[in-house]
Amino acid sequence: MTKKSLGYVELEWTCPYCNTRNPGRVKVCSNCGAAQPKDTQFNQAAEDKIITDQEELKQAQVGPDIHCPFCGTRNPGNATTCSNCGGDLTEGEKRETGKVLGAQQTAPSADVLCEYCGTPNPATNFKCSNCGSPLSKAGATVKAQPAAKKRSSTFMIIGILLVLLVCGGFGYMMMKGAQTKSTVAAVQDVSWKRSIVVLGLAPATHEAWRDEMPFDASVNSCSERERSRSSFPSANSEEVCGTPYVVDQGSGFGETVQDCEYIIYDDYCEYTVIELQPVRVVEETGSDLNPFWPQTRLDQGQELGEQTETYRITFIVNGESKVYETENFDEYQRFQLGSKWNLEINGFGKIVRVEPAP
Repeated sequence: MTKKSLGYVELEWTCPYCNTRNPGRVKVCSNCGAAQPKDTQFNQAAEDKIITDQEELKQAQVGPDIHCPFCGTRNPGNATTCSNCGGDLTEGEKRETGKVLGAQQTAPSADVLCEYCGTPNPATNFKCSNCGSPLSKAGATVKAQPAAKKRSSTFMIIGILLVLLVCGGFGYMMMKGAQTKSTVAAVQDVSWKRSIVVLGLAPATHEAWRDEMPFDASVNSCSERERSRSSFPSANSEEVCGTPYVVDQGSGFGETVQDCEYIIYDDYCEYTVIELQPVRVVEETGSDLNPFWPQTRLDQGQELGEQTETYRITFIVNGESKVYETENFDEYQRFQLGSKWNLEINGFGKIVRVEPAP
């Protein structure tokens, strides 16, 4: 992320003694004549107008003001001696800078009513055009809408109930799964299945960035997509900036900046390549304790892929069939027809543990 400057705007400050608003460059209150205290904060003006006058720009760019260590007078950032008492400003205290004041205001605020005579005035006015009284800064307060608040509360209650229902259901499932019972049953039936995947060379379609495709790939189609973001421009990039905002420069002026970054686009392609992939599955099944692997005939360019084996043992428990599955061949061979086993069955009726019965 990089910061992009859009220019400078003048800020304002409010006199703590008479509550009069003053332009940022003014160092003494225009109403009561009091010097600006060093702890007085600058605020955004009613409208942020970018400064174009060269002399004003110089004032905005000289750096934060310096308060005289002897008399407290506010001086420009490039001053070396106090304009009031002539004191050396080397040890003077510079104003704080860098505070974000808010989003840039490009349109004037609503008119301000004079508190003394009721005359409407543009928000950019510091004094009433009718009676000359100081004007407060425009600011509208939005009252909370009871209906919206009630609706938000309703949504919150519904959300809580849904969470409780989900948690309750999950807890019930966990509890039911954890409940087990033991019984003794004899092996009623056994069965097995062994499978082998045969791999062969065939066209396969994939997607990738153009520079990551295999060298022998055949491109089907490409489209530009966002690949990354950078703080610096580059080939095939697009600048994207956030909302402009004003940063206090400590001089009665603010710099209007944007946080910007660059979206870098690149070709994302669909391509075809010849590669090994599943072309068929061969399998054997049986109902005994002597499983074997299927015979496979490989054509040119083919090879064997993944091999899987599944063994099922059926017990009769209270007149109901219960199936236990395993992928362990050595374990499977132990389940002789008619042999008795201790079974542990969970709340869902699934066999979770088997042991030979004594």
